[in-house]
Amino acid sequence: MSLAKIAEKVTETDILIVGGGMGGCCLAAKAAEHGLDVTIVEKANSQRSGSAAAGLDHQNVSHFPIPGVSVSDLVAKFENRQMVIQGYGRWEDPNLTAIALERGLWGTEQLEKLGIPMKWDDGEWYFIPGAWWENVRMVMRVHWQNIKPMLSDAAKKKGAKIIERTMIVDLLTNNGRVVGATAVNTRTGEFSVIKAKATIIATGHFARCYEPETPSFYKYKLRYHWCPASASGDGWAMSYRAGAELANMDVNGWSFRIRDDPTISFGNFTWNDGITCKYYTWDGQEIGYATAPKYTELEGQGKTPLYNSLEHLPADFHKRIEIAYADERLVSYKIAEDRGFDPKTHRYEMMANKPHNFAGPQGVNIDDDSRTITDGLFATGKCAAGGFGVTFGGLWLGDNIHKHISNTPDPTIDEGQVEEQKEIAFRPTKVKDGTHPMELESAVRYTCERYVSQHKSEGKLREGIRRLGSLKREFLPKLEAKNPHYLMRALECRNVIDLAEVHINAVLERKESRGNFIRMDYPERDKAFDHMITYQRLEKGKPVLEKRKAPDLRPEFMKK
Repeated sequence: MSLAKIAEKVTETDILIVGGGMGGCCLAAKAAEHGLDVTIVEKANSQRSGSAAAGLDHQNVSHFPIPGVSVSDLVAKFENRQMVIQGYGRWEDPNLTAIALERGLWGTEQLEKLGIPMKWDDGEWYFIPGAWWENVRMVMRVHWQNIKPMLSDAAKKKGAKIIERTMIVDLLTNNGRVVGATAVNTRTGEFSVIKAKATIIATGHFARCYEPETPSFYKYKLRYHWCPASASGDGWAMSYRAGAELANMDVNGWSFRIRDDPTISFGNFTWNDGITCKYYTWDGQEIGYATAPKYTELEGQGKTPLYNSLEHLPADFHKRIEIAYADERLVSYKIAEDRGFDPKTHRYEMMANKPHNFAGPQGVNIDDDSRTITDGLFATGKCAAGGFGVTFGGLWLGDNIHKHISNTPDPTIDEGQVEEQKEIAFRPTKVKDGTHPMELESAVRYTCERYVSQHKSEGKLREGIRRLGSLKREFLPKLEAKNPHYLMRALECRNVIDLAEVHINAVLERKESRGNFIRMDYPERDKAFDHMITYQRLEKGKPVLEKRKAPDLRPEFMKK
């Protein structure tokens, strides 16, 4: 049987990019400059897809060289910050950080060449002092209300093709190499095959195995701080199933989000141009930075809830916050007004410390060239573990990907694998009176919140694994999709369940407490985990979990 008889559409390309967010668009534009045939597959509309869809008010950058500061100094500061806040120190490849620091100015210049406005109203770069690394220039204020339309248009102008409203089902492999993917159009149901010499995962955060950090009264609760569609872990799950490694899935992002987040973004409490927010107990006692252990201590003393305050900020700083809202979330003005909130005079209740996303040191494991351990597969942006960041990571890989495929033969597709993936993709359309995808996903989120969230223990984790296994066996085959849109939701749910399973098993194996990782049955730190990264992958369909020492900073960066 030929591919034409299995799939309604077959696309051949040099580079397949899964995800048309900021990272994917930057990558596509840069790769196309090298004469490559580039195709983005985006399950939404690239004009407003990804976590920056509504706009962005700040951008993490690095401008090097900086007088008196070396690359190795900055890497050390970053690792020290991890130790202070998360309690981990080195838990990712510091060479990735070093490359991003060393070439950060190049990344900013490339964005400007793509037509992205980087300068402030006065025509100069506007750096936020004190953000991330003391007074080193690392975070820049930007007016990026329309960043996604700009980047989408830039990619198209460079010659990249964008296939929108199309959900990747799974990656295609042949002799251990990724050779493309299968996909379903979320409007028409058209099934397609994309053949590619290199496939790059750029699908962003993963968060949807936990409840949103922002309260919601809607039954299925999809009000995440990041774009919900970008938080289902699609690229992570398909990479894992194709043999790539996931790193640090035992730990994830923790936060004290603002309980009334729609009235003011928590980001405005942390990006205040060098003046940090203040933390208070319910009875007015000012405390320092609120870490997970600190919150647990105050909870035991009856000092919670905790509150954030911006009352001490000068008037001109409050004006800057208003400008940031105009760039990122203008609707919050109206919500705050309706609810009577004013950041100049109100304190904002913090939610209890809880996991909210995986992004940073967690994700698809890559090397310095953004390659995974699976041939033909790369990852960038927020889905790459310890990667280069979103825009820089995309630009960097886009500028170098041609080197990795110059001698790559045309991909050969296993038609039997295509048929198998098509059957998986359309199985929910054959189910009658089945389970709504979001209903099952909500059950998965509840399982992780109840058994894995704040204070973990062996008994809770094993019960969580048992319940998750029951959901997977009993309800995943019963997912019902009445139209192609819900077919997308069913595929997302499959990805969420796979990653939740990876997460719980990794947490179970980490028998210690440190930083924001708290095991009530193992309250002490285990030095065997110092400077270690945990990795999970599938070998012949069986899950494998191991830990390996994090790489050291290479000598060439120690000298800079």
